[in-house]
Amino acid sequence: MNLSPRTGRKQRGFDLTPMIDVVLQLIIFFLFTSQFSQLIRSPIDLPEQPGEKNAAVASGLVVVDVRRDGTILIANEPVSLDGAVRTLQAEIAKRGGDAAAVELLIRADRAARAATVNDLVDRLAALGVRRWQVGTADVPGGPP
Repeated sequence: MNLSPRTGRKQRGFDLTPMIDVVLQLIIFFLFTSQFSQLIRSPIDLPEQPGEKNAAVASGLVVVDVRRDGTILIANEPVSLDGAVRTLQAEIAKRGGDAAAVELLIRADRAARAATVNDLVDRLAALGVRRWQVGTADVPGGPP
């Protein structure tokens, strides 16, 4: 047991090592989770069109993919048109029945039949979903 007075000892500052460890772990976590959200999206040949550059990806965004052959995918799972409607009805119910609160991104392959997309949009309008975004690819060599 050390009973000597503490004279002559220097006080140390804060130890920042644990805080740096936590910050690095958070950075790694957010990098991985942002990559997982991209894995959900299937590769689709999107139409080239300049779009909004600073579009933020919302956490509750529902992504509906329409493949070249007319297959509709939600969360990389093939669903029928009725299945897509049921999924969107569940999303509306989760948001308290407010169809305007549903954020929807439709990613249609450029070779997909327009009739498939039109049928989907008609069913969305019948549900009360009036706002959605259409996914496009950046124009190569376009304006920055």
